[in-house]
Amino acid sequence: MDVPAGFFYIDIRKPPSPGSFATRECVSVSGMFESVLTKWPFYDYNGYIFHGWNLLNRGDDVKLTYLTGLRLVMFMMVSYIYYTSVETLSTLQLTFVLIAGTGFILNHFLLWTTMGNRYYPIPLALDFVLITGFVFFYPDSSLYLILFGVSAVTLFLIAENKKVLWGFSLAFFLIWGGCLYYIYQETGTISVLENIINFTLIVFEAIVGRLIHKLLHAQRKIQTQFGELQDTHGALTSAHEQLHHYSRQVEELTVVRERNRISGEIHDTVGHKMTALLIQLQAARELLDIRPETSREKLQLCEDLVRNTLQEIRLSVRTLKDGEEPQPFITTIRKLLEDYQVMTGLSSSFTVKGDVTHIPVSVQLDLTRLIQESITNAVRHGQATGCSVRLVVTGSLVEITIQDDGTGAMKIDPGFGLKNMRERVGAHGGTILFESNDSEGFLVKARVPLEEMNWQWGGA
Repeated sequence: MDVPAGFFYIDIRKPPSPGSFATRECVSVSGMFESVLTKWPFYDYNGYIFHGWNLLNRGDDVKLTYLTGLRLVMFMMVSYIYYTSVETLSTLQLTFVLIAGTGFILNHFLLWTTMGNRYYPIPLALDFVLITGFVFFYPDSSLYLILFGVSAVTLFLIAENKKVLWGFSLAFFLIWGGCLYYIYQETGTISVLENIINFTLIVFEAIVGRLIHKLLHAQRKIQTQFGELQDTHGALTSAHEQLHHYSRQVEELTVVRERNRISGEIHDTVGHKMTALLIQLQAARELLDIRPETSREKLQLCEDLVRNTLQEIRLSVRTLKDGEEPQPFITTIRKLLEDYQVMTGLSSSFTVKGDVTHIPVSVQLDLTRLIQESITNAVRHGQATGCSVRLVVTGSLVEITIQDDGTGAMKIDPGFGLKNMRERVGAHGGTILFESNDSEGFLVKARVPLEEMNWQWGGA
């Protein structure tokens, strides 16, 4: 498994539960910019969790360890050059070289410890003292400026406080001026060109040290932001999953609500017709011997009631069955029209314009019921033999038109079905229009906004 940039494995294991975070105590890391990482969260990655660790604490730390090791080598090499630069070495000179070499080694390891990293001006100040000592014991050489250059790299690499940088810079110029005065007093000469070259080298090393410092600081910042980005990505992923879960719940609740409504309709309409059927059968039985013609009319009426009731039961059961396995919106409408053609002989056409995926699931369900109620009324009340359904979807609106060729009506008196259709469309902030003329069929036209809903009561 690939590891994302900026991290490496300390421990890999399956998470105890989805979305959980495990923690463990982490060992401290010795070296440049020592960090003690404790109770750092494990990040989930492709089903595994791994411990985030700034690469500066390992990969870059190794590179900086080489740099600090080279620093110690430079101190020891220059000290050795001082040791071999005179033919007859005095006891004081030998003693100082040994003390300086030992001091450089101790300061080096002190500087890269936790305490030394926190109080780094102390080891650097001790280096300045030891470097200055070479001037007093070896006034004929200007190699001490090379040692100041090495210290300059260290100072500008690790110093965060600008006041510390200015303080050490001022101290260097004071010490340098004092050293030049002492050398001139002891030797009577000063190599201006050699001092300028060495000073230029010190400035260059200070600039390099600061650039490395800024580079490492930028890298740490980027890696911190990467960790925050990972956290944000995890939070967004979790929120997306929750939103998807809530969407599924809303869809399921909408379907359950619709199934309950249809169950109520079966109870109301079919129960009413079965009651009427029972009354008509009782009347037909009573009139069978007295008024046979009236009894036959009652039986014919009962047959019609049974046929209509059976048709409504089949349609309602079909709707409940379709609700168990949600299908694409277009497929649902086509299946609905096909079933009506088979059961009632109603011919129909269905036209779609636009992208129906922009229609929310709840709106799709209510539009389906709108079409179902419209064609049911067309067959039941208008004796229609054909109808057309047209669906137009734009970026902000969905419009549906159902036109049948039934008998129509001069006056529209909204009953339970039409009122229910108006309530469905109104629940989404839409409008619905019913139009009909005698022998010109019935028109249902509904508009539902997709981006903005508006309700209004009263007005001028």
